Amino acid sequence: MDAARLSAIGERNRLRIVELLNIAPRPVGEIADRLGLRQPQVTKHLQILQRVGLVAVHPLGQRRIYALRREPFAELSRWLDVFAAANPREAVLDEYANAIKVEAAVARKDRDFGRGRVFKFERKLPAPRSEIWALWTTGRLVRRWWSPERFEVVRARVEPVAGGRLEIVMQEGDGTRHASRGRFLDVEPPKHLRFELGPIDPDGRALLTAVYDLTLVSQRGRTNLVLTIRVTSATQAAVPALAGLELGWRQLLDKLERIVGAGSRIGSEPRGTGIRRYQSRRSRATVVS
Repeated sequence: MDAARLSAIGERNRLRIVELLNIAPRPVGEIADRLGLRQPQVTKHLQILQRVGLVAVHPLGQRRIYALRREPFAELSRWLDVFAAANPREAVLDEYANAIKVEAAVARKDRDFGRGRVFKFERKLPAPRSEIWALWTTGRLVRRWWSPERFEVVRARVEPVAGGRLEIVMQEGDGTRHASRGRFLDVEPPKHLRFELGPIDPDGRALLTAVYDLTLVSQRGRTNLVLTIRVTSATQAAVPALAGLELGWRQLLDKLERIVGAGSRIGSEPRGTGIRRYQSRRSRATVVS
């Protein structure tokens, strides 16, 4: 879209002229009379509109009649239609903002507002269980999907053994980072994971802690995924995090599903390979940054 055309009709009187010409072609004098403007003003505005291709002049003997050129406006309409279409990302922002309001109201009445909250998610994924397992237990693969829209994982520390650390650092487009820290509680490759994880503040203090229980069930080359999240503690500062927990994990699992559905091989390893590699390194973690 030509920015000069938008600028031309952005001026109030030129927009009024365009609206008047939309009804019917008119000479300068009639435009000036109807809009209460002086003829020299109208002439100047028409010259600008003509210069950017929005208005055409038709000499008819001694008279000059001005009319709109419709094609530029049709182009403008097509361009604006793109902005008129609903954007699901904006709906997500509205949903998140409303969730924050709800959680904030609850938190004002109950200091222990988050404890015991449970969220459950299910997905049917078109890939073998070993590949899905790898996506949850391999740092470089975790980076591909473990972040909601507008975020990316810039660091993933994954130690897939009981007691091993799990650390995720996500970054927004403006460079703002959000860190989460936890540990694996139970690891039964390639079918079950249980881990503790929660966001931390810049000083490393936990804002919210939750226990995640992941079950992977193999079914004819596909995998049924069930994830249950149980909040065990939440501070008053955790209101935005708790409000976005369900919404965020919907987006994470949607992204995981898209990656799996793309059809490219994930890069799975034989059962327990990642764990044996980690154990052989002892204190060394699977870190990607």
